[in-house]
Amino acid sequence: MLEAGAAATVSLQVRDADLASAFAETQSERYPDVLSTPAMLGLMERACAKAMTPVVGEGQLSVGVKTELSHTQPTARDVLVTAVATFRHIDGALYWFDVDASDLAGRIGTARHARAVVDRVFIEQRAAQRCA
Repeated sequence: MLEAGAAATVSLQVRDADLASAFAETQSERYPDVLSTPAMLGLMERACAKAMTPVVGEGQLSVGVKTELSHTQPTARDVLVTAVATFRHIDGALYWFDVDASDLAGRIGTARHARAVVDRVFIEQRAAQRCA
């Protein structure tokens, strides 16, 4: 059982692949050389998944289901970003977290994120069948 208030922290040094500009696929797309929102969300999800380690059994994974996200400040390349996920409660099959992301200058984003525990083989087979 996961106790309310349980927390986990994950950090990332912002790399080129984490920048918003890395998402451009054509020359007409222009994005800044700052941490992308998808990269910040990924870091937040990793923190939540780390916090769920005690409740994830053999052959299981936790997967993101819902997110309410605010990305409020830019972060440059090579800066350390840290996400802290704090478990709040279970609602049915969903484990709800509050997540804060920050860099050396302060908070850069917040999220409310829900995860579920699933069987790894089942979810991967289901995904393969959907696209077959």
